[in-house]
Amino acid sequence: MLYRETQSELTFRKAGTFYHIYTSPLESDILYRNDDELNIIINFIAIAIMFCNCRILAFAVMSNHLHFIIEGPESECIKFFYSLKEKLTTFFRYNGRPGLVDSMEPGCTQINSLEQLRTEIAYVIRNPFVARTDVNPFACSMTSGHLYFNPLLKKEGVPANTLKGRVLRDFTRSRKEIELKGDISVLDGVAQAWSFVDYERAMSFFDSAQQFIMITLKNVEAQVEVAIRYNDPVHLNDQELVTVTMKICREELGQDKPSDMIPKDKMLLATILKNRYHVSNAQAARASGLLLRDVDALFPLAAKRK
Repeated sequence: MLYRETQSELTFRKAGTFYHIYTSPLESDILYRNDDELNIIINFIAIAIMFCNCRILAFAVMSNHLHFIIEGPESECIKFFYSLKEKLTTFFRYNGRPGLVDSMEPGCTQINSLEQLRTEIAYVIRNPFVARTDVNPFACSMTSGHLYFNPLLKKEGVPANTLKGRVLRDFTRSRKEIELKGDISVLDGVAQAWSFVDYERAMSFFDSAQQFIMITLKNVEAQVEVAIRYNDPVHLNDQELVTVTMKICREELGQDKPSDMIPKDKMLLATILKNRYHVSNAQAARASGLLLRDVDALFPLAAKRK
């Protein structure tokens, strides 16, 4: 394990620059309303990265925003984003939703350590999972999570540069002849993520499949910090809520658990959970040991939205 850690660190030190490219959530609509529209966005990502001098290590296409971990010069990462935005703009203009992505601009955070790279990759993969209870982050097309450490990964499809005529136009959603590269594979009209995401490169920054899974699913505090940094919603399940609550009790309130606290400190705990992690009133009540009516009195606007 020590050898693998050393290898991962050496690989990171010898690498180029890494960036987390992301967008703020759309306020007026969603990016895709069905699987067909999601597949179109996936195709646009594959086409955009094809002509940029950078590589995607991870991605998540959320219903109203995007996340990418990209290795390469910052200028090329930004070039990729605007190429993707141009394709999205044209598609929505001709499909009844003009102006949908006009306000979509890229946030760009440089990744400066191996630990940060691991956390940010895990955050991107985990994003759909925390937002939707029906999503398996290791088995869905919204994210690249199914690619990593997967011995059952199927590499199927035909080279994109063999597409002709109507099939090519359907894939690119363009009447212009675009000269595609053969290293992108297409199956049933959809670009296959394994062919445009450098998942093997991403795997080289983790010691093992176990470490990858643990960081993705168990590193709650780090994930919450990333969510707050990017102004993403924070979604804690009850098990994660317990972990966060106990840490606050020990490190900030000087108590072992909420049941040891006086009512004033329980209210302070509920306030921290609400303000920092945006939990529901019901979650704040369960975590702090307060009655729900007392939490509702503290946060009446949230109570009205229930």
